[in-house]
Amino acid sequence: MIPIHDLKDSSPFDIKVNELGARTNYNTSEHHRHNYFELFFFENGGGQHEIDFVDFENHSFSIQIVAPGQVHQMKRKPGSNGFVVIFETSVFDKEALISNFLFDHICYEVTEFSPVYTFDKKVQTQLLGLFQSIWQDFQSDSVLKNEFIKANLSLVCIQCIRTLSQTVDKSKNQKTYDSFRRYLNSNFREIKKVKEYAAVLNISEKQLNEIVSAKTGYSASIIIYKQIILESKRLLNMGLSAKEVAYDLNFDDPSHFSKFFKKQSGISPSEFQKIHL
Repeated sequence: MIPIHDLKDSSPFDIKVNELGARTNYNTSEHHRHNYFELFFFENGGGQHEIDFVDFENHSFSIQIVAPGQVHQMKRKPGSNGFVVIFETSVFDKEALISNFLFDHICYEVTEFSPVYTFDKKVQTQLLGLFQSIWQDFQSDSVLKNEFIKANLSLVCIQCIRTLSQTVDKSKNQKTYDSFRRYLNSNFREIKKVKEYAAVLNISEKQLNEIVSAKTGYSASIIIYKQIILESKRLLNMGLSAKEVAYDLNFDDPSHFSKFFKKQSGISPSEFQKIHL
């Protein structure tokens, strides 16, 4: 069964820093998930990082961000090194720029927005300095340590946001789409119909479909289904039975869930578990 880890189990702070490969209170090389963010910086790359069933290469001087709830498994090669910063979802509540970045990009499906960020050599040097400062201060007894780390982590996130600056859409439709995705992420267990999401957003079902299709190439219903399937896979990978997953996701009948899963995934829940467990 895939465990869910809580930062408060291992640290009194809302931000924690480790060197990659440092001993933790759980096995990072096994599938697991958390209720907090993890931001990885690879000084020397090597290996792969599986995030929500998709493998990403660990490139040198790259950053990877794992969102709360995502299932992941680190498969580093010997000699790869860097840092991981772990932080609560509330850390940037009062900083709209970074909060929007985390919740409007990182929390999407990894097939829609890559969790990997790469940089030119000048920025690589800046990032290495930032992470070294974060690590040194975390190990110290300095006053305002959490605030210092948060300030430097903000700069790291801003560098990630800069890589998106050429593609970020600031239009009204983008804001509507982001609102739809946020509401979907929080409510897909209870709400599965496009018209209900459209009502919350105060637009018509047709308008929502047009906005979602323009952004993703899929209808709103398909995006809803993809969210349900992703969470289904996470739960099945935790060892839950198809019946347990069906009830967790508020399907009236386990057989209905199994048919839905096979139609959307191409395989049955039991076949999925044979592959991944």
